[in-house]
Amino acid sequence: MYETKGMVITMKLFLEIFITFFKIGCLAFGGGYAVIAILQKEVVELKQWVDNDELTDIMAISQTLPGIIFVNSATMIGYRKKGVSGALIATFASILPTFFLILLLTFVIWGFTDNIIVRKAFTGILLGVTALILNSVKKTWKTAVKQYSDIVLALMATALLLFTNVNVVYILLIMAGLGFAKNLYYIRVEGKGNEIH
Repeated sequence: MYETKGMVITMKLFLEIFITFFKIGCLAFGGGYAVIAILQKEVVELKQWVDNDELTDIMAISQTLPGIIFVNSATMIGYRKKGVSGALIATFASILPTFFLILLLTFVIWGFTDNIIVRKAFTGILLGVTALILNSVKKTWKTAVKQYSDIVLALMATALLLFTNVNVVYILLIMAGLGFAKNLYYIRVEGKGNEIH
């Protein structure tokens, strides 16, 4: 009886993981950065599968890995929630909407790309995506930036992204190293302060 109840709970959780990431996949216009706001709403605020700090870490790791940021994030969140099975279900659910949409675009809409109405619709979608990205920046900023030195690192990363041809992966690795060094410095300073007191 307890085994059956446990199986039902597990199956419900698998279904919830599938529905959640399928739904996000249907709304994930604009790629990885735009989807951060939707992930925050669904998996942090509503489901509470991860907190804001964990999601920030997941997004940073997803960015450095090959593949689509959203799919990488879904895989890690699925694994965090229900191991390898959760990771597989979350990954499958996150790519399924895109697969069907690409089929639809290929067979139906492709011939209408020169249509002024279709182009205006895509412009509207891009504006919506821009708003989603700005919202994600605001929420990630609140989570990641806690000291003045964090602002300096964020501005440095932005400058490297905008004004150089340095690969994003290298920028993230540089920022990881600088962030580690900064935190190590603060830990040592706090340690010395405690010794004095």
